[in-house]
Amino acid sequence: MTSRILANPPAPGTAEWAKIVTASKAPALLGVSRFTSQYAAWHQLAGLIDVDMMDPDRAAWGHIAEASLADWWLHKRPGWQLNVARRGTKEIAYTNDDLPFPNLATIDRRALNRKMGMNNPDRFHIVECKTAMSLDDWGRPGEENAVPADYFTQVLYQMGVSGIHQASIVVLGPFSEPEIHEIEWREDLFAALVDQLAEIYVSTKTGNPPALDDSVSTYETVRGLHPDIDPEAEVQLDHAQAVAWLDAIVGADEAVRAAQLAKTEIADLMGNAKYARVGTTKIADRRSRSGKTPYVQFNKKADLAV
Repeated sequence: MTSRILANPPAPGTAEWAKIVTASKAPALLGVSRFTSQYAAWHQLAGLIDVDMMDPDRAAWGHIAEASLADWWLHKRPGWQLNVARRGTKEIAYTNDDLPFPNLATIDRRALNRKMGMNNPDRFHIVECKTAMSLDDWGRPGEENAVPADYFTQVLYQMGVSGIHQASIVVLGPFSEPEIHEIEWREDLFAALVDQLAEIYVSTKTGNPPALDDSVSTYETVRGLHPDIDPEAEVQLDHAQAVAWLDAIVGADEAVRAAQLAKTEIADLMGNAKYARVGTTKIADRRSRSGKTPYVQFNKKADLAV
């Protein structure tokens, strides 16, 4: 495949950038993102809604964290070097002319091992840096499927577009030192990913969006598609559908109250105990942040099936 570096890639948030299949958009377009729905990503790629830009402070923190996480990777990988900054950034943007849609993969850092020789394709290595408030969605380094599907998809896309088939994700959780997860190159998965993205890209031209779903991201997208209010307009609803929608809204309110009661009751029952279990299965535990009053955290993954 023909991969090349873009000296001046389109800036995130611009109209040109919005219509390119980037590594950060690929997981959402494929429906595996935890943060953006397929419906929202499709409408952004189609140019029908504005792209939500990251909070400036959060973006700045991300770049600052990248530097320390990349240095941690380098600390654990003697013999490697990290790319130097060019044009004010250490990120490198690649595109692949062989893909059937406009594409862009921006990698946080590119490592180089000169001892491998200039003709060895393994001399380059992608270093992708992440921070996470929780590692509940992550496994331990080396475990199967340890990396969340959206991040795995993002890095696999980076590998395919750039032609660099070695990659690591360095993730900093809320505790201890960063973890390093190696990403295996899967040519078969990348080919399947490209086929799906090609179909999705074509659908943005033919006007066939994905179905609605229950994510907040999709709701915000629908809101953005209809920014005006016509005071003279109304729609008639099907009676059965209206009943179902009302039941869902009322049921959500009741569920919130039931969940609060459950927390209160189990907190009262636990007293000063750290854990609440059924046999050996942890149902909840009490936690404290910065020495403040403890709170109850339910274990949503608990399986009490007999």
